[in-house]
Amino acid sequence: MKIKFAYDGTLQAKEALEYGMDKAREKGGEVVALHVFNSSLFVDYDATLDAQDTAKAEAARFIEEAKAIIREKGKGVKASLYSTEGNPNEEVISFARAEKVDVLLCPPKFTKIINKYQKALGESELAGETAKMHVAALSTRTM
Repeated sequence: MKIKFAYDGTLQAKEALEYGMDKAREKGGEVVALHVFNSSLFVDYDATLDAQDTAKAEAARFIEEAKAIIREKGKGVKASLYSTEGNPNEEVISFARAEKVDVLLCPPKFTKIINKYQKALGESELAGETAKMHVAALSTRTM
């Protein structure tokens, strides 16, 4: 089982990443996490000149937090962490398809993905467990 995480640094994403590590270990699976920096937010952004740099620094901290979670909780689990820029919704789906993941875990920030693939929730064995964490587990086999 290959589990993919849309990692955005939120508490739900951290909790889901830890949960996914446990599930991957339990099932002999693999974890792939993706952080997407939404650079399009800064197109024509009327703020201080260093707003994008500040946001990138925050994103870098999120990535370091994810690495720490993987190091601490990922003993015995094959785990990868990737980072990219672009539209988070599009990048998450594209990455999940390219990596041929079995389950995609998304924190609430990715509501478009969650809504788009709501029907797939019932198909994932993790859907019930992750719903308690306010994280959606989507079977990507139907994508």
